[in-house]
Amino acid sequence: MKRLLQTLVAILMPAISNAQVAKTQVVRLNATANSNGSITITWPAENWAGNWAVYRRDNLAINSWGNALATLAGTANTYTDATAKAGKSYEYLVAKTNAQGSQALGYIYAGNRYVDQPEWGGIILLIDSNYINPLSSELARLKNQLKREGWLVSSVYAGRKEMPEKVRDRVIAEFDKRKGKVRTVLIIGHVPVPYSGDFTGTNIPPPDGHVEGSGNHTGAWPADGYYGDVDGIWGDIAVDRTNGHTSRLYNVPRDGKFDPTKFPGEVELEVGRIDFFDMPAFSKNDTLLMRKYLNRNHLWRNNLLSTTERALIDNNFSGLNLASTGYHNLTAMLPIDSVYDNKDYFTAQKANAYLWSYGCGAGYYNSCSGVGNTSNFKADSLQNIFTMLAGSYFGDWDSQDNLMRAALCNSALTCFWGGIPKWYVHQMGLGMNIGFGTKVSMNNVDFYFNGSFNFSHNSVHMALMGDPTLKMRHLPEVKSVAAGSQNGYVKLNWPKAKGTFDGYAVYRYDSVANSYYRVNKNHIIKDSFYTDSTNYYNGLNRYAVRTIKLETTASGSWYNTGAGAFTAVNHTNTSKDLSIEKLSIYPNPTSGQSYIQLSYAAGSNTSIQIYDATGRMISKTGVAQGSTVASVSADDLAVGIYRVVLLRNNQISGSVSLVKNQ
Repeated sequence: MKRLLQTLVAILMPAISNAQVAKTQVVRLNATANSNGSITITWPAENWAGNWAVYRRDNLAINSWGNALATLAGTANTYTDATAKAGKSYEYLVAKTNAQGSQALGYIYAGNRYVDQPEWGGIILLIDSNYINPLSSELARLKNQLKREGWLVSSVYAGRKEMPEKVRDRVIAEFDKRKGKVRTVLIIGHVPVPYSGDFTGTNIPPPDGHVEGSGNHTGAWPADGYYGDVDGIWGDIAVDRTNGHTSRLYNVPRDGKFDPTKFPGEVELEVGRIDFFDMPAFSKNDTLLMRKYLNRNHLWRNNLLSTTERALIDNNFSGLNLASTGYHNLTAMLPIDSVYDNKDYFTAQKANAYLWSYGCGAGYYNSCSGVGNTSNFKADSLQNIFTMLAGSYFGDWDSQDNLMRAALCNSALTCFWGGIPKWYVHQMGLGMNIGFGTKVSMNNVDFYFNGSFNFSHNSVHMALMGDPTLKMRHLPEVKSVAAGSQNGYVKLNWPKAKGTFDGYAVYRYDSVANSYYRVNKNHIIKDSFYTDSTNYYNGLNRYAVRTIKLETTASGSWYNTGAGAFTAVNHTNTSKDLSIEKLSIYPNPTSGQSYIQLSYAAGSNTSIQIYDATGRMISKTGVAQGSTVASVSADDLAVGIYRVVLLRNNQISGSVSLVKNQ
């Protein structure tokens, strides 16, 4: 796909230098969902001589902020968006401005009772073939878990000695087979590592800036985004670079390493890698380390691994802006006063649990000054789930005892090189998976502030260590569900799930849309059974039941769901037997408005529902009390046959077919 043009309002072009302290570049934002559907954005108060400009975009796929919603005085520290609506999500930008331009920026993805997401799309598990037998049960469990969470799972296997180009061809073939429905690639194991780039001392420097002496970091770096770019051109004919400090970085024509230093086009797929190859400091082979990780992963995504929703930032660069990645993300996902920047990375996480952590300092492949080293991850037991690390060399992750991968050998489930360039995963505060922010960050040129660090933005070295499907909060699972068809209804029941949640959501499969949709969309089921009285589709029907909870975070509120249980039932529609009233509808067929003659006047709770051929409810409208005629609009219906159902006091009172013509 061609890269989307990224538009910025002129005032938002940040002229921020690396000499500023990281925290001063960030407007730290929290969001509150109000009972009337509005959203209130807040930030720390300060006596600012300039202004605050508030922007909003209604769709994360539109790379434009448009005009400012408001420009506020420098003494303001709150803005309420009265036009926000319940069930919707929005991304906000708050710019701290004066006559010289933007001095700091803040981003938050916020919502008010944002709707649950029954499906996540397709995922390709790109699996190291060494694990097929020794990790068969763990891999089967992961596949089953992903399916029950709403992922369409497929697997591709790769040998460690294959060429990355051949492996990518199989990923693309699977992508094409799924007709573009794949959104994520999870690399499990030491799948061949693509290398790409011509990081030099004169054009685009190595992301960490090391271009001289024994530490020369020029040449090609690991480039996992290669597996997420399904149509980009990755040549291997132009680069000739052999002055890096190790031959691993050399890049010469036709050596299997690629030319691009920046991504050659949009990265279409979210990519993350779990890889414990060549980590001898941990005294376990990569298979055992992978098993340990997959077990922790399973516990986390079933809400069986406890933590505390707070974060720490251990910034050991007083004059560089790397830690702004920590401030931008953590203070948008967590309450601002739950993000501590006076804690030591290892000391704090040994003593207490932190959902998120960030550490940066001068580094090498397996160490970070002021933070720690790979040996610390081996020796100390931390209490952490998501982490970010930044410093020289360890962003080149395909190295022995690499620091970022060491974090995953301990307690963390994800890690990335946060700050070189800046990453944006704040969407997790409203229930998104970390892979979403990974792809956003890889594709970012200047829509979000990129950090201006060694031209590292949009470069091929960007990579997520860990599982890209993970969310900040997971719910307990529903383990099984049974269904039967009785008297025109589908009756479902399931064992009660264990843990904390609000209730259950029932989903029915729509064969036309090829997706699930929620049946009880206007309420949460408190019992462990449900009767679906709205299914008018004969034949095999598929259902899913999941736990559900209205979550409240520093990003607002959203409906979270747990892993579901699936069932199928051979349903017979006997709705005619349920009809008390014999209804007539005219005109029928219709191209617009039709009318239903009622047998007797409508009461205070009478409504008309329209269902399509799959049994999916298209619309519901009330009937005025005392009326003996109900109107039905077919203006927005596609050509086809529909079932129109009359309900009195939430009970079916009659039904009739309606034909929509041209």
